[in-house]
Amino acid sequence: MRIRTYYSPTYAVTGTKTFARLSVAATHIEQLGLVDIRQPPPFRAQLLRGLHCERYLQAFASGTNPLASSSGIRWSPAVRDAVYSMLAGQMASVEYAQEHGIALNLACGFHHAVFERGSGYCALNGLAFIAHLLPELKVLVIDCDEHGGNGTEELIKRLSNLSQISIFGTRFGCLGADRSWAFHVSGQDSARQYLPTLETGLALVDSIKPDLILYQAGADCHVDDPKSRARISEELMYRRDQMVFEVARQQHIPLVFVVAGGYQAPEIVAKLNANTVRAALSVYGDLDAAA
Repeated sequence: MRIRTYYSPTYAVTGTKTFARLSVAATHIEQLGLVDIRQPPPFRAQLLRGLHCERYLQAFASGTNPLASSSGIRWSPAVRDAVYSMLAGQMASVEYAQEHGIALNLACGFHHAVFERGSGYCALNGLAFIAHLLPELKVLVIDCDEHGGNGTEELIKRLSNLSQISIFGTRFGCLGADRSWAFHVSGQDSARQYLPTLETGLALVDSIKPDLILYQAGADCHVDDPKSRARISEELMYRRDQMVFEVARQQHIPLVFVVAGGYQAPEIVAKLNANTVRAALSVYGDLDAAA
């Protein structure tokens, strides 16, 4: 059993740490025999129209600064193409998960992008993009990144079929709103509080009744990550992932996960990403998710 995974070397832009680490993760999890990696299809940028404002979309497509680099990553054609390719992978992952239950898009950098610009190393919001692309589906984001999903929360106001449960150590402007539940976990007792807080958040899934779950599996809440305030161990992260996967499986909701965050050495982040895949396999291991 291997998890169907969408990834292209195009994702891993050399010289851009946030993206370059994906190459290390892809190599690591493939060598472990955990995934079946497939290339995403070509991406059509016109699908983005209406998700972000037209001025920003044009600036990002053409490299017109400062907007083109507003995510905090210096724009280049390679960065633009990486982001577009990740969105293509997101689409392909959703299509696969709808038929087989689960898929991984080995991408990063989605949840901080707001309507008018990029933010927090996120150029385009690939979580809200799926709700934008598939208005007939009720899409739920479960965001367990160290940083709250502020961009997704803003875009929820524009997308009536999108909702979010966000558990984070650093608020990053994620305050909670209609269809956006924000759970802040930090401080000395954060490790003890984390899983009970996640359980509270996941209890909402039954009442939301989504058609699709997008899981932002952040590695930056790990105790040794320099940006972490949640400060949870590798073992707690594994159980975190299992809990999310179990809810989706038990309620028969297709799920796509992405490997967000992570500011330690790429090899350490890759190990944490591999543990997320292992957690998925522990829940879905009897399915042919690599068919």
